[in-house]
Amino acid sequence: MLKKSMFFDFLHRREQTDFQSFVANSIKDVHYINWNDFLLPHDYGDAETEYFAIRNSCAIFDVSPIRKIHVGGVGAGKFFDRLLTRPVSSLPPMRAAYTVFCDVNGNLRDDAILYKYAEDDYLLMPSDIDHTPYFESLCHQLDLHHVTFTECTDSWAGMAIQGPRSASVLRNMGFDGIEQIAPFAVCDYELSGRTIRISRMGFTADLGYECWMKPELADAFMQSIESVRLSMDIALPGYGLSALQACRLEGGFIVAGWDFATELEPQPGFERSPYELGLGWLVNLDAADFVGRDALLEQKKNGYSYTLRSFSIDEKNQPDDGTEIFSISNDKNISIGIVNCSSWSWGLNKMIGNASIRAEHVDLTDAWISINGKRIDMKLSSRPPVSLERRNQIPAPIDA
Repeated sequence: MLKKSMFFDFLHRREQTDFQSFVANSIKDVHYINWNDFLLPHDYGDAETEYFAIRNSCAIFDVSPIRKIHVGGVGAGKFFDRLLTRPVSSLPPMRAAYTVFCDVNGNLRDDAILYKYAEDDYLLMPSDIDHTPYFESLCHQLDLHHVTFTECTDSWAGMAIQGPRSASVLRNMGFDGIEQIAPFAVCDYELSGRTIRISRMGFTADLGYECWMKPELADAFMQSIESVRLSMDIALPGYGLSALQACRLEGGFIVAGWDFATELEPQPGFERSPYELGLGWLVNLDAADFVGRDALLEQKKNGYSYTLRSFSIDEKNQPDDGTEIFSISNDKNISIGIVNCSSWSWGLNKMIGNASIRAEHVDLTDAWISINGKRIDMKLSSRPPVSLERRNQIPAPIDA
């Protein structure tokens, strides 16, 4: 049975429905998904309300279930420089980075958030996949015998606080100067005499922060949230997968398994390189001899097969993942790619998503799909649907 995450009860808004009854009366992949063996609901009461709280005010998300692996010991930085497509050992302490790593063919094995706390002291947050056997094998090849990998998913509770008022919420919780933190910076604060680690990041393409704490601090954190709800007269609802999907697709963000095949979800033909996912900016071919570098050098020289595009549809018709996309080239109807994933955007009033388009059709913007025999027109774009200045603004906006 799926486990209940740390803040589920705190975020759940359905009356007379506890975790057990929710599971008993819900359908997997309709009402919830399995996230690293924890239950992630599509919503905690109403997805549209949750979406608009993120975009217009502030909402909170339980990130506790994300897989966490502590990587430490002499040579940890050298290990990551061999694993990742850009070097990270030179990062200053108390910084985070978005990273990807590939197989020898240059296809993504996974993407991950990496925290560097100190020299040879890292915390890696990949997808649901347990990469530890591969990591240990790679260390053996590199003669790095002092690097350790410790699964610590249950050792850290986490809450994402997202939206235009997120900095104000955190400052009202007592975290002074939070608005001055730069994107991907990490700062330690104190709450109830214990350390809470706050980073400026999130997965909503909006201003946001992630708060990481030992589980024993969770009650004090929830009490602080409740106090701010009263003092700021703000709802601060929890949000689930549906609102998260809409926001991340508005930002053009990718997800392992939905935008490219993984070893956990193998889909022949759906393997993708960083270049094919719009992540070429994460690849430094000159800085390190990372796994997959030779294949990416060849791809950079000879071209790649696919490119990532955002799409929008002016109808509330959701295509299945993998739906074929068509367009016109040289006066002929042709297949140009597939739908990766999609979601309804309440703010844009459109169906939006990510698509894999064959590289030779990169300039096409008008396309269509077929749903139940009906032609549905779509627009393709190289830009994400939403780009918010406040996401990276320093200082972050604060309520007057």
